[in-house]
Amino acid sequence: MNATKEELITFLEQNVLIPTETNPKADITIKRKINATRMRLNKQVSAEKVRQYFWSAMSTDRGIDSYTKLTTIGAPTFEEVRDGFKTLCGDK
Repeated sequence: MNATKEELITFLEQNVLIPTETNPKADITIKRKINATRMRLNKQVSAEKVRQYFWSAMSTDRGIDSYTKLTTIGAPTFEEVRDGFKTLCGDK
């Protein structure tokens, strides 16, 4: 792992969470999802746990629902930042 927990969370904040939260088309449901995601990320105890959360979040029903809602309003998604996240983690 090349990044710290804080660096991974900052990357997701800057590239997905904040741009989505501030999107003028983001409704209360989307904003609640962002806040819940933020809370889950911050509860992770290490960079490795943040990485595991990131990859598992995309494959859950909740993650798929979020992806659908975010793409509908043109907001960035975890799926769109996968390559940058992998690079930050030092994954191939």
